Amino acid sequence: MRKHPVRPFGAGIPAARSLSLLVLLLIVGVCVARSRQPGLWTWLAIDDSRQLVLAAEDVRPAGTSPTNPSDPDPAAKPNPLTNQSLDEWAAFEVESAALEDRQSLRTQEMPAYWRLLQWVLAEPFLTLRQRAGETTLFVNLWEEPDEHRGKPVRLKLNVRRVLTYAAGENTLGVTKLYEAWGWTDDSKSFPYVVVFPELPEGLPLGADVSAEVEFVGYFLKVMAYDAFETRRGAPLLIGQVRLLQPAPLEGTAPLTTRDVLLWGAASLAMLLAAIWFGVRQFQQDRPKPQNPAGATIQDAAVPGEALSTESLKLPDEEFVVGVASGQETMTASTPPAPADVNKPPTSETLWFVTGQSPPSQDRGLDVFREA
Repeated sequence: MRKHPVRPFGAGIPAARSLSLLVLLLIVGVCVARSRQPGLWTWLAIDDSRQLVLAAEDVRPAGTSPTNPSDPDPAAKPNPLTNQSLDEWAAFEVESAALEDRQSLRTQEMPAYWRLLQWVLAEPFLTLRQRAGETTLFVNLWEEPDEHRGKPVRLKLNVRRVLTYAAGENTLGVTKLYEAWGWTDDSKSFPYVVVFPELPEGLPLGADVSAEVEFVGYFLKVMAYDAFETRRGAPLLIGQVRLLQPAPLEGTAPLTTRDVLLWGAASLAMLLAAIWFGVRQFQQDRPKPQNPAGATIQDAAVPGEALSTESLKLPDEEFVVGVASGQETMTASTPPAPADVNKPPTSETLWFVTGQSPPSQDRGLDVFREA
């Protein structure tokens, strides 16, 4: 008995499957090499840490020259005018008596407004940020405005609108002011209004802005404003703004030319393999016409086409049938056309013609050859 080898995985691997396996191995290798870089998984991080974009004057000490941080500025006073000065604070308490919360900004409230802006200009951003401490909640400013009025406040704002306008007449030399509207994580749909004298680099102007900033400054009042025919209130603060940007992750490296070429080659190989495999599969699944041996296209019957009378014509044949009592010759002729089926048979259209044949010497049913 002949033995046949057992091949559990088939007689062989088709060429299409071999190419697919090679392309798959190439793609897996590229993915493994790329996934080893930590920067690829930044989007999975729950804590999206961001860093401040500081200006050059933010790192200089208070009272020093902006051009040379090590030399004191002669024009600057040794003791900046801030809320740390008792005289300044006493003057602000007198001016803040005219402030009224949940009302629009009025003319009699402008002296306190300009004094807070003077305090902002007197200190660098980092110094004011250090004095502000932790961020203040929206509910604290809303429920207890008198407790936080004139004190440093630190906020992380999601800015949605940044406007600019002329500052008007003042003794501080400020010609233009900027106003930003935004919300914090705790305020949700309740916005803040912050006013600042300098626009940080990278923060766009417009009524439809999407940016994250850090604000440090002083709280003035809860200002009323109209929104969709509804009277609402928002905390009004005066200070400085700096842009927040995503912090780069350690070990993150940009895509090199080698990585781009490798990814491009893998993508092109995968595309060509998919096209080739699709064409090959289409050719294998395509039904092949089956014609009888020796038949032509003209001889093959087309589905749905009526058969003609000529195709149903049978050849004339003659048979001789022997019977015990005698022999009769039967000749089979062509049957009448389908159009003559309902007509009665006549002598001219005989189907079978019988005739006498020589007697046979054998008994029973004998079949003779054709005459």
